[in-house]
Amino acid sequence: MNIFLVFLSAFLFSLPWFGLTSVSLLLAFIPLLYLQKREGGKHFILYVISTVILWNLATEWWITKAAFIGIIAATLTHTVLVSLVMFIYNAVWKRASRALAYTVLVCGWIAFEYIYLNGEISFPWLVLGNGFAIDVKLIQWYEYTGTLGGTLWILISNLVIFHAIEQWLDLRKHSTKASYTLWIAPILILLFPMVISWSIYTTYEEKEAPVKVTILQPNIDPYTEKFSSMTPDQQLQLILDLSNQAPADTRFLVAPETALDNRFWLDGLNSHYAVDAIRKLLRQKFPNVDFIGGITLYQLYSDCKTPPTSTARKTRDGAFFYDVYNSAIQINTTDSVSLYHKSKLVIGVEMLPYHEYLGFIRKLSVDLGGISGMMATQPERSVFESNQRDVSVGSAICYESVYGEFFSEFVQKGAQLMFVITNDGWWGDTFGYHQHFVYSRLRAIETRRSIARSANTGISAFINQRGDIVESLGWDIRGTLSKSINKNDELTFYVRYGDMIGRISCYVFLLSLLYFGAYMRRKKDYLYHN
Repeated sequence: MNIFLVFLSAFLFSLPWFGLTSVSLLLAFIPLLYLQKREGGKHFILYVISTVILWNLATEWWITKAAFIGIIAATLTHTVLVSLVMFIYNAVWKRASRALAYTVLVCGWIAFEYIYLNGEISFPWLVLGNGFAIDVKLIQWYEYTGTLGGTLWILISNLVIFHAIEQWLDLRKHSTKASYTLWIAPILILLFPMVISWSIYTTYEEKEAPVKVTILQPNIDPYTEKFSSMTPDQQLQLILDLSNQAPADTRFLVAPETALDNRFWLDGLNSHYAVDAIRKLLRQKFPNVDFIGGITLYQLYSDCKTPPTSTARKTRDGAFFYDVYNSAIQINTTDSVSLYHKSKLVIGVEMLPYHEYLGFIRKLSVDLGGISGMMATQPERSVFESNQRDVSVGSAICYESVYGEFFSEFVQKGAQLMFVITNDGWWGDTFGYHQHFVYSRLRAIETRRSIARSANTGISAFINQRGDIVESLGWDIRGTLSKSINKNDELTFYVRYGDMIGRISCYVFLLSLLYFGAYMRRKKDYLYHN
Protein backbone atom coordinates (compact mmCIF):
# COMPACT_ATOMS: atom_id res chain seq x y z
CA MET A 1 0.00 0.00 0.00
CA ASN A 2 2.79 2.46 0.94
CA ILE A 3 4.68 1.77 -2.28
CA PHE A 4 1.50 2.30 -4.29
CA LEU A 5 0.90 5.69 -2.66
CA VAL A 6 4.48 6.78 -3.32
CA PHE A 7 4.13 5.81 -6.97
CA LEU A 8 0.76 7.54 -7.13
CA SER A 9 2.21 10.78 -5.78
CA ALA A 10 5.15 10.62 -8.21
CA PHE A 11 2.73 9.93 -11.06
CA LEU A 12 0.56 12.93 -10.17
CA PHE A 13 3.62 15.18 -9.95
CA SER A 14 4.90 13.96 -13.33
CA LEU A 15 1.76 14.21 -15.48
CA PRO A 16 2.21 17.89 -16.51
CA TRP A 17 5.77 17.24 -17.71
CA PHE A 18 4.41 14.40 -19.84
CA GLY A 19 2.20 17.03 -21.50
CA LEU A 20 -1.05 15.51 -20.18
CA THR A 21 -2.68 17.65 -17.46
CA SER A 22 -1.56 20.15 -14.86
CA VAL A 23 -4.60 19.68 -12.60
CA SER A 24 -2.97 16.58 -11.09
CA LEU A 25 -0.56 18.87 -9.21
CA LEU A 26 -3.48 20.12 -7.12
CA LEU A 27 -3.71 16.60 -5.64
CA ALA A 28 -0.12 15.35 -5.85
CA PHE A 29 0.82 15.89 -2.19
CA ILE A 30 -2.24 14.12 -0.78
CA PRO A 31 -0.84 10.53 -0.86
CA LEU A 32 2.25 11.74 1.03
CA LEU A 33 0.18 13.67 3.57
CA TYR A 34 -1.95 10.57 4.13
CA LEU A 35 1.15 8.44 4.78
CA GLN A 36 2.45 11.07 7.17
CA LYS A 37 -0.76 11.09 9.21
CA ARG A 38 -1.24 7.32 9.20
CA GLU A 39 2.28 6.63 10.48
CA GLY A 40 2.68 9.70 12.67
CA GLY A 41 5.48 11.08 10.50
CA LYS A 42 7.54 7.89 10.73
CA HIS A 43 9.35 7.08 7.46
CA PHE A 44 7.84 10.25 5.96
CA ILE A 45 11.18 11.52 4.64
CA LEU A 46 11.85 8.15 3.05
CA TYR A 47 8.53 8.42 1.19
CA VAL A 48 9.37 11.96 0.12
CA ILE A 49 12.83 10.97 -1.15
CA SER A 50 11.39 8.05 -3.11
CA THR A 51 8.69 10.24 -4.64
CA VAL A 52 11.04 13.02 -5.70
CA ILE A 53 13.54 10.59 -7.21
CA LEU A 54 10.80 8.90 -9.24
CA TRP A 55 9.42 12.29 -10.30
CA ASN A 56 12.83 13.48 -11.48
CA LEU A 57 13.75 10.29 -13.31
CA ALA A 58 10.37 10.06 -15.03
CA THR A 59 10.38 13.63 -16.31
CA GLU A 60 14.07 14.43 -16.86
CA TRP A 61 15.56 11.16 -18.10
CA TRP A 62 16.21 12.83 -21.46
CA ILE A 63 19.19 14.64 -19.90
CA THR A 64 21.09 11.37 -20.34
CA LYS A 65 21.07 12.05 -24.09
CA ALA A 66 23.83 14.58 -23.43
CA ALA A 67 25.41 13.29 -20.22
CA PHE A 68 24.43 10.57 -17.78
CA ILE A 69 25.93 12.54 -14.89
CA GLY A 70 23.44 15.32 -15.64
CA ILE A 71 20.39 13.36 -14.51
CA ILE A 72 22.25 12.16 -11.42
CA ALA A 73 23.22 15.71 -10.44
CA ALA A 74 19.75 17.16 -11.18
CA THR A 75 17.96 14.41 -9.26
CA LEU A 76 20.35 14.50 -6.31
CA THR A 77 20.20 18.29 -5.92
CA HIS A 78 16.43 18.52 -6.22
CA THR A 79 15.90 15.58 -3.86
CA VAL A 80 18.23 16.97 -1.20
CA LEU A 81 16.60 20.40 -1.22
CA VAL A 82 13.03 19.09 -1.19
CA SER A 83 13.86 16.56 1.53
CA LEU A 84 15.41 19.27 3.70
CA VAL A 85 12.22 21.34 3.52
CA MET A 86 10.02 18.32 4.19
CA PHE A 87 12.24 17.18 7.07
CA ILE A 88 11.80 20.56 8.76
CA TYR A 89 8.06 20.51 8.07
CA ASN A 90 7.71 16.98 9.48
CA ALA A 91 9.61 17.97 12.63
CA VAL A 92 7.27 20.93 13.20
CA TRP A 93 4.20 18.81 12.32
CA LYS A 94 5.09 16.33 15.08
CA ARG A 95 5.55 18.94 17.79
CA ALA A 96 3.44 22.00 17.04
CA SER A 97 0.08 23.05 15.68
CA ARG A 98 -1.05 22.15 12.18
CA ALA A 99 -1.31 25.84 11.32
CA LEU A 100 2.37 26.40 12.05
CA ALA A 101 3.40 23.18 10.33
CA TYR A 102 1.46 24.01 7.17
CA THR A 103 2.90 27.53 7.16
CA VAL A 104 6.38 26.02 7.32
CA LEU A 105 5.54 23.65 4.47
CA VAL A 106 4.09 26.30 2.15
CA CYS A 107 6.62 29.03 2.81
CA GLY A 108 9.54 26.60 3.09
CA TRP A 109 8.78 24.98 -0.27
CA ILE A 110 8.38 28.34 -2.04
CA ALA A 111 11.54 29.65 -0.36
CA PHE A 112 13.44 26.59 -1.61
CA GLU A 113 12.20 27.20 -5.15
CA TYR A 114 13.09 30.90 -4.94
CA ILE A 115 16.61 30.15 -3.73
CA TYR A 116 16.98 27.43 -6.36
CA LEU A 117 15.97 29.93 -9.04
CA ASN A 118 18.58 32.44 -7.92
CA GLY A 119 21.49 30.36 -6.68
CA GLU A 120 24.59 29.26 -8.58
CA ILE A 121 23.49 25.66 -8.17
CA SER A 122 20.30 25.93 -10.16
CA PHE A 123 18.25 23.63 -12.36
CA PRO A 124 14.69 24.71 -11.53
CA TRP A 125 13.07 22.62 -14.25
CA LEU A 126 10.53 21.14 -11.84
CA VAL A 127 9.40 24.29 -10.08
CA LEU A 128 5.80 23.36 -9.36
CA GLY A 129 4.37 26.45 -11.03
CA ASN A 130 6.07 25.44 -14.29
CA GLY A 131 3.65 22.53 -14.50
CA PHE A 132 0.84 24.83 -15.66
CA ALA A 133 2.72 25.71 -18.87
CA ILE A 134 0.52 23.26 -20.79
CA ASP A 135 -2.72 24.81 -19.47
CA VAL A 136 -2.17 28.54 -19.88
CA LYS A 137 -5.88 29.32 -19.68
CA LEU A 138 -5.71 28.39 -15.99
CA ILE A 139 -2.90 30.73 -14.98
CA GLN A 140 -3.35 34.08 -16.72
CA TRP A 141 -2.82 35.68 -13.30
CA TYR A 142 0.89 34.80 -13.62
CA GLU A 143 1.18 38.37 -14.93
CA TYR A 144 0.91 39.29 -11.22
CA THR A 145 2.55 36.36 -9.43
CA GLY A 146 4.85 34.51 -11.82
CA THR A 147 5.31 30.75 -11.48
CA LEU A 148 5.71 30.91 -7.69
CA GLY A 149 2.05 31.93 -7.57
CA GLY A 150 1.26 28.61 -9.21
CA THR A 151 3.36 26.83 -6.59
CA LEU A 152 1.41 28.63 -3.85
CA TRP A 153 -1.90 27.56 -5.40
CA ILE A 154 -0.75 23.94 -5.62
CA LEU A 155 0.42 23.77 -2.01
CA ILE A 156 -2.66 25.44 -0.53
CA SER A 157 -5.02 23.34 -2.67
CA ASN A 158 -3.41 20.09 -1.53
CA LEU A 159 -3.55 21.08 2.13
CA VAL A 160 -7.15 22.32 2.02
CA ILE A 161 -8.37 19.26 0.11
CA PHE A 162 -6.52 16.89 2.43
CA HIS A 163 -7.96 18.64 5.49
CA ALA A 164 -11.48 18.30 4.04
CA ILE A 165 -10.88 14.59 3.38
CA GLU A 166 -9.69 14.14 6.98
CA GLN A 167 -12.79 15.82 8.38
CA TRP A 168 -15.07 13.90 6.03
CA LEU A 169 -13.61 10.55 7.10
CA ASP A 170 -13.78 11.47 10.79
CA LEU A 171 -17.45 12.40 10.48
CA ARG A 172 -18.20 9.19 8.63
CA LYS A 173 -16.71 7.20 11.50
CA HIS A 174 -19.00 8.76 14.08
CA SER A 175 -22.11 9.48 12.07
CA THR A 176 -23.97 8.26 9.04
CA LYS A 177 -24.09 11.83 7.78
CA ALA A 178 -21.14 13.92 6.67
CA SER A 179 -21.55 17.64 6.10
CA TYR A 180 -21.16 18.66 2.49
CA THR A 181 -20.16 22.14 3.65
CA LEU A 182 -16.66 20.70 4.20
CA TRP A 183 -16.11 20.85 0.47
CA ILE A 184 -16.96 24.53 0.03
CA ALA A 185 -13.42 25.75 0.83
CA PRO A 186 -11.64 23.18 -1.42
CA ILE A 187 -13.98 23.92 -4.31
CA LEU A 188 -13.43 27.66 -3.94
CA ILE A 189 -9.65 27.21 -3.70
CA LEU A 190 -9.70 25.11 -6.86
CA LEU A 191 -12.17 27.10 -8.93
CA PHE A 192 -11.60 30.73 -7.96
CA PRO A 193 -8.12 31.04 -9.60
CA MET A 194 -9.44 29.21 -12.67
CA VAL A 195 -12.41 31.57 -12.99
CA ILE A 196 -10.20 34.64 -12.55
CA SER A 197 -7.79 33.27 -15.15
CA TRP A 198 -10.53 32.48 -17.64
CA SER A 199 -11.94 35.97 -17.19
CA ILE A 200 -8.53 37.54 -17.88
CA TYR A 201 -7.97 35.23 -20.84
CA THR A 202 -11.28 35.99 -22.54
CA THR A 203 -11.10 39.75 -22.00
CA TYR A 204 -7.41 40.34 -22.73
CA GLU A 205 -6.90 42.13 -26.04
CA GLU A 206 -3.56 42.88 -27.63
CA LYS A 207 -3.06 46.41 -28.88
CA GLU A 208 -2.58 46.46 -32.63
CA ALA A 209 1.12 47.18 -33.14
CA PRO A 210 2.21 44.56 -35.68
CA VAL A 211 5.83 43.73 -36.46
CA LYS A 212 6.63 41.14 -39.13
CA VAL A 213 9.12 38.53 -37.93
CA THR A 214 10.64 35.56 -39.76
CA ILE A 215 11.97 32.62 -37.75
CA LEU A 216 14.70 30.40 -39.18
CA GLN A 217 14.91 26.71 -38.24
CA PRO A 218 18.03 25.20 -39.89
CA ASN A 219 17.53 21.70 -38.40
CA ILE A 220 21.21 20.79 -37.98
CA ASP A 221 21.93 17.75 -35.82
CA PRO A 222 24.33 18.88 -33.05
CA TYR A 223 25.91 15.43 -32.75
CA THR A 224 26.41 14.37 -36.37
CA GLU A 225 26.46 17.65 -38.32
CA LYS A 226 26.94 20.93 -36.47
CA PHE A 227 30.37 20.25 -35.02
CA SER A 228 31.53 17.51 -37.39
CA SER A 229 30.27 16.89 -40.92
CA MET A 230 29.00 20.43 -41.69
CA THR A 231 31.59 23.18 -41.93
CA PRO A 232 30.88 26.65 -40.51
CA ASP A 233 30.70 27.99 -44.07
CA GLN A 234 28.07 25.41 -45.02
CA GLN A 235 26.04 26.35 -41.96
CA LEU A 236 26.37 30.04 -42.84
CA GLN A 237 25.15 29.34 -46.36
CA LEU A 238 22.14 27.49 -44.96
CA ILE A 239 21.28 30.51 -42.79
CA LEU A 240 21.57 32.77 -45.84
CA ASP A 241 19.37 30.45 -47.92
CA LEU A 242 16.68 30.36 -45.25
CA SER A 243 16.86 34.14 -44.84
CA ASN A 244 16.23 34.52 -48.56
CA GLN A 245 12.85 32.83 -48.07
CA ALA A 246 11.58 35.68 -45.87
CA PRO A 247 8.83 37.95 -47.27
CA ALA A 248 9.81 41.45 -48.34
CA ASP A 249 7.99 43.14 -45.45
CA THR A 250 9.85 41.25 -42.74
CA ARG A 251 11.39 43.42 -40.02
CA PHE A 252 13.39 40.77 -38.15
CA LEU A 253 15.17 37.57 -39.12
CA VAL A 254 15.63 35.38 -36.04
CA ALA A 255 18.14 32.51 -36.10
CA PRO A 256 18.79 29.96 -33.32
CA GLU A 257 21.48 29.71 -30.66
CA THR A 258 25.02 29.34 -32.11
CA ALA A 259 23.62 29.70 -35.64
CA LEU A 260 26.95 31.38 -36.50
CA ASP A 261 29.75 29.11 -35.36
CA ASN A 262 32.88 30.33 -37.12
CA ARG A 263 34.81 30.80 -33.87
CA PHE A 264 34.56 34.57 -34.00
CA TRP A 265 37.00 36.76 -32.08
CA LEU A 266 35.53 39.95 -30.66
CA ASP A 267 38.36 41.98 -32.14
CA GLY A 268 37.58 42.16 -35.82
CA LEU A 269 34.05 40.78 -35.48
CA ASN A 270 32.45 43.63 -37.37
CA SER A 271 34.55 42.92 -40.48
CA HIS A 272 34.36 39.12 -40.34
CA TYR A 273 33.37 37.61 -43.68
CA ALA A 274 30.32 35.83 -42.18
CA VAL A 275 29.01 39.10 -40.76
CA ASP A 276 29.73 40.79 -44.08
CA ALA A 277 27.81 38.05 -45.93
CA ILE A 278 24.69 38.62 -43.83
CA ARG A 279 25.02 42.39 -44.09
CA LYS A 280 25.38 42.10 -47.86
CA LEU A 281 22.16 40.05 -48.09
CA LEU A 282 20.31 42.64 -46.02
CA ARG A 283 21.56 45.54 -48.13
CA GLN A 284 20.57 43.81 -51.36
CA LYS A 285 17.19 42.41 -50.37
CA PHE A 286 16.10 43.53 -46.87
CA PRO A 287 17.30 47.09 -46.20
CA ASN A 288 14.95 47.58 -43.24
CA VAL A 289 15.58 44.18 -41.62
CA ASP A 290 17.57 43.30 -38.51
CA PHE A 291 19.17 39.85 -38.28
CA ILE A 292 19.36 38.49 -34.73
CA GLY A 293 20.90 35.09 -34.10
CA GLY A 294 23.20 33.08 -31.90
CA ILE A 295 26.98 33.31 -32.14
CA THR A 296 29.96 31.83 -30.28
CA LEU A 297 32.47 34.56 -29.42
CA TYR A 298 36.03 34.60 -28.11
CA GLN A 299 37.77 37.49 -26.42
CA LEU A 300 41.57 37.36 -26.35
CA TYR A 301 43.64 38.96 -23.58
CA SER A 302 47.06 39.18 -25.20
CA ASP A 303 48.93 41.19 -22.59
CA CYS A 304 47.90 39.45 -19.35
CA LYS A 305 50.17 37.27 -17.24
CA THR A 306 47.41 36.40 -14.76
CA PRO A 307 43.73 35.62 -15.48
CA PRO A 308 42.02 38.98 -16.14
CA THR A 309 38.59 37.53 -15.24
CA SER A 310 37.39 34.64 -13.11
CA THR A 311 36.17 32.88 -16.27
CA ALA A 312 39.30 33.31 -18.42
CA ARG A 313 41.02 30.24 -19.84
CA LYS A 314 44.52 29.69 -21.18
CA THR A 315 45.28 29.08 -24.83
CA ARG A 316 46.69 25.66 -25.63
CA ASP A 317 50.26 26.95 -25.72
CA GLY A 318 49.70 28.73 -22.40
CA ALA A 319 50.74 32.09 -23.85
CA PHE A 320 47.46 33.99 -23.50
CA PHE A 321 44.13 34.06 -21.72
CA TYR A 322 40.73 34.23 -23.40
CA ASP A 323 37.02 34.24 -22.56
CA VAL A 324 34.20 32.45 -24.37
CA TYR A 325 30.70 33.86 -24.79
CA ASN A 326 27.46 32.27 -25.93
CA SER A 327 25.89 35.37 -27.45
CA ALA A 328 23.21 36.91 -29.59
CA ILE A 329 24.28 39.25 -32.40
CA GLN A 330 22.31 41.93 -34.19
CA ILE A 331 23.34 42.68 -37.77
CA ASN A 332 21.72 45.23 -40.07
CA THR A 333 22.73 47.51 -42.92
CA THR A 334 24.73 49.79 -40.63
CA ASP A 335 28.46 49.35 -40.22
CA SER A 336 28.29 48.11 -36.63
CA VAL A 337 26.90 45.14 -34.73
CA SER A 338 25.29 44.82 -31.30
CA LEU A 339 25.75 41.93 -28.87
CA TYR A 340 24.09 40.36 -25.88
CA HIS A 341 26.01 37.70 -23.92
CA LYS A 342 24.09 34.84 -22.36
CA SER A 343 24.18 35.25 -18.60
CA LYS A 344 22.00 32.47 -17.16
CA LEU A 345 24.25 29.53 -17.93
CA VAL A 346 23.58 25.80 -17.92
CA ILE A 347 25.21 24.29 -14.86
CA GLY A 348 27.89 21.72 -15.66
CA VAL A 349 27.92 22.67 -19.35
CA GLU A 350 28.50 26.41 -19.52
CA MET A 351 29.29 27.15 -15.90
CA LEU A 352 30.66 25.49 -12.79
CA PRO A 353 29.07 26.64 -9.51
CA TYR A 354 31.36 28.51 -7.15
CA HIS A 355 34.18 28.01 -9.63
CA GLU A 356 36.37 30.47 -7.72
CA TYR A 357 36.58 27.93 -4.91
CA LEU A 358 35.93 24.65 -6.69
CA GLY A 359 38.14 24.92 -9.76
CA PHE A 360 39.08 21.25 -9.48
CA ILE A 361 35.60 20.20 -10.64
CA ARG A 362 36.25 21.59 -14.12
CA LYS A 363 36.94 17.98 -15.08
CA LEU A 364 33.24 17.22 -14.59
CA SER A 365 31.99 19.77 -17.14
CA VAL A 366 30.08 18.33 -20.07
CA ASP A 367 31.44 18.97 -23.56
CA LEU A 368 28.58 20.01 -25.84
CA GLY A 369 30.11 21.21 -29.06
CA GLY A 370 33.31 22.63 -27.67
CA ILE A 371 31.79 25.46 -25.62
CA SER A 372 31.86 23.69 -22.27
CA GLY A 373 33.54 24.93 -19.12
CA MET A 374 33.12 28.33 -17.50
CA MET A 375 31.72 30.86 -19.96
CA ALA A 376 31.74 34.62 -19.54
CA THR A 377 28.57 36.65 -19.01
CA GLN A 378 27.41 40.23 -18.75
CA PRO A 379 26.08 41.79 -15.54
CA GLU A 380 22.78 43.18 -16.86
CA ARG A 381 20.25 42.44 -19.57
CA SER A 382 20.37 44.53 -22.73
CA VAL A 383 18.03 44.96 -25.69
CA PHE A 384 18.43 45.49 -29.41
CA GLU A 385 17.04 48.60 -31.12
CA SER A 386 15.74 48.00 -34.63
CA ASN A 387 17.40 49.56 -37.64
CA GLN A 388 14.47 51.99 -37.87
CA ARG A 389 14.63 52.78 -34.13
CA ASP A 390 10.95 51.95 -33.71
CA VAL A 391 11.11 48.50 -32.06
CA SER A 392 13.11 47.24 -29.07
CA VAL A 393 13.57 43.49 -28.66
CA GLY A 394 15.11 41.24 -26.06
CA SER A 395 16.80 38.01 -27.02
CA ALA A 396 16.85 35.34 -24.30
CA ILE A 397 19.27 32.54 -25.09
CA CYS A 398 18.13 28.97 -24.45
CA TYR A 399 18.17 28.27 -20.69
CA GLU A 400 17.40 31.92 -19.88
CA SER A 401 13.77 31.31 -20.88
CA VAL A 402 13.32 29.04 -17.82
CA TYR A 403 13.78 31.92 -15.35
CA GLY A 404 10.80 34.24 -15.05
CA GLU A 405 12.29 37.08 -13.03
CA PHE A 406 15.50 37.01 -15.07
CA PHE A 407 13.53 37.01 -18.33
CA SER A 408 11.49 40.01 -17.17
CA GLU A 409 14.67 42.09 -16.94
CA PHE A 410 14.72 42.36 -20.74
CA VAL A 411 11.28 43.95 -20.56
CA GLN A 412 12.40 46.28 -17.78
CA LYS A 413 15.14 47.42 -20.16
CA GLY A 414 12.52 48.32 -22.76
CA ALA A 415 11.92 45.15 -24.81
CA GLN A 416 8.60 45.43 -26.67
CA LEU A 417 8.98 41.98 -28.25
CA MET A 418 10.87 38.96 -26.98
CA PHE A 419 12.88 36.43 -28.96
CA VAL A 420 14.04 33.08 -27.60
CA ILE A 421 16.92 31.51 -29.51
CA THR A 422 17.88 27.97 -28.60
CA ASN A 423 19.34 24.65 -29.70
CA ASP A 424 17.22 21.87 -28.21
CA GLY A 425 18.65 19.25 -30.53
CA TRP A 426 20.93 17.96 -27.77
CA TRP A 427 18.02 16.10 -26.18
CA GLY A 428 16.78 14.27 -29.28
CA ASP A 429 13.11 13.66 -29.93
CA THR A 430 12.16 13.43 -26.24
CA PHE A 431 10.08 15.27 -23.64
CA GLY A 432 13.03 17.63 -23.13
CA TYR A 433 12.48 20.03 -25.99
CA HIS A 434 8.69 19.99 -25.48
CA GLN A 435 9.13 20.98 -21.83
CA HIS A 436 11.60 23.73 -22.68
CA PHE A 437 9.27 25.08 -25.36
CA VAL A 438 6.17 25.42 -23.17
CA TYR A 439 8.10 27.42 -20.56
CA SER A 440 8.19 30.25 -23.13
CA ARG A 441 4.39 30.33 -22.89
CA LEU A 442 4.73 31.19 -19.20
CA ARG A 443 7.15 34.00 -20.02
CA ALA A 444 4.66 35.46 -22.51
CA ILE A 445 1.95 35.62 -19.82
CA GLU A 446 4.24 37.01 -17.11
CA THR A 447 5.51 39.82 -19.32
CA ARG A 448 2.58 40.14 -21.79
CA ARG A 449 5.10 40.12 -24.61
CA SER A 450 4.69 38.33 -27.92
CA ILE A 451 7.48 35.80 -28.37
CA ALA A 452 9.21 34.55 -31.49
CA ARG A 453 11.11 31.38 -30.66
CA SER A 454 13.81 30.11 -33.02
CA ALA A 455 15.09 26.61 -32.29
CA ASN A 456 17.78 24.83 -34.25
CA THR A 457 15.28 22.00 -34.60
CA GLY A 458 11.80 21.92 -33.03
CA ILE A 459 9.98 23.73 -31.65
CA SER A 460 10.16 27.11 -33.36
CA ALA A 461 7.01 29.11 -32.84
CA PHE A 462 5.15 32.36 -32.42
CA ILE A 463 3.45 32.80 -29.03
CA ASN A 464 1.02 35.62 -28.36
CA GLN A 465 0.67 37.70 -25.19
CA ARG A 466 -1.84 35.26 -23.67
CA GLY A 467 0.57 32.36 -24.07
CA ASP A 468 -1.25 30.82 -27.04
CA ILE A 469 0.78 29.06 -29.72
CA VAL A 470 -0.07 30.99 -32.89
CA GLU A 471 2.06 28.97 -35.32
CA SER A 472 4.84 26.44 -34.88
CA LEU A 473 7.42 24.35 -36.71
CA GLY A 474 8.01 20.89 -35.26
CA TRP A 475 10.86 18.49 -34.76
CA ASP A 476 13.26 17.52 -37.56
CA ILE A 477 11.93 20.12 -40.01
CA ARG A 478 14.02 22.64 -41.89
CA GLY A 479 12.19 25.81 -42.80
CA THR A 480 10.94 29.25 -41.86
CA LEU A 481 7.90 30.84 -40.24
CA SER A 482 6.75 34.39 -40.91
CA LYS A 483 4.13 36.21 -38.87
CA SER A 484 3.13 39.67 -37.70
CA ILE A 485 3.16 39.84 -33.91
CA ASN A 486 2.17 42.77 -31.71
CA LYS A 487 4.69 44.72 -29.70
CA ASN A 488 3.74 46.00 -26.25
CA ASP A 489 5.03 48.84 -24.04
CA GLU A 490 3.09 48.16 -20.85
CA LEU A 491 4.73 46.60 -17.80
CA THR A 492 2.90 43.93 -15.84
CA PHE A 493 2.89 43.80 -12.06
CA TYR A 494 5.26 40.84 -12.24
CA VAL A 495 7.73 42.68 -14.45
CA ARG A 496 7.73 45.59 -12.01
CA TYR A 497 8.07 43.60 -8.80
CA GLY A 498 9.32 40.14 -9.75
CA ASP A 499 9.05 37.13 -7.43
CA MET A 500 7.58 38.93 -4.43
CA ILE A 501 5.95 35.69 -3.29
CA GLY A 502 9.38 34.08 -3.11
CA ARG A 503 10.91 36.89 -1.09
CA ILE A 504 7.96 37.08 1.31
CA SER A 505 8.02 33.29 1.75
CA CYS A 506 11.70 33.38 2.72
CA TYR A 507 10.95 35.88 5.50
CA VAL A 508 7.84 34.06 6.74
CA PHE A 509 9.68 30.72 6.69
CA LEU A 510 12.49 32.10 8.84
CA LEU A 511 10.04 33.78 11.24
CA SER A 512 8.09 30.52 11.52
CA LEU A 513 11.24 28.62 12.42
CA LEU A 514 12.14 31.24 15.02
CA TYR A 515 8.65 31.01 16.45
CA PHE A 516 8.89 27.22 16.55
CA GLY A 517 12.27 27.42 18.28
CA ALA A 518 10.88 29.78 20.90
CA TYR A 519 7.84 27.57 21.35
CA MET A 520 9.98 24.48 21.94
CA ARG A 521 12.23 26.32 24.38
CA ARG A 522 9.31 27.56 26.47
CA LYS A 523 7.82 24.10 26.46
CA LYS A 524 11.05 22.53 27.73
CA ASP A 525 11.54 25.18 30.43
CA TYR A 526 7.99 24.65 31.65
CA LEU A 527 8.48 20.90 31.95
CA TYR A 528 11.83 21.36 33.72
CA HIS A 529 10.38 23.59 36.46
CA ASN A 530 7.65 21.09 37.12
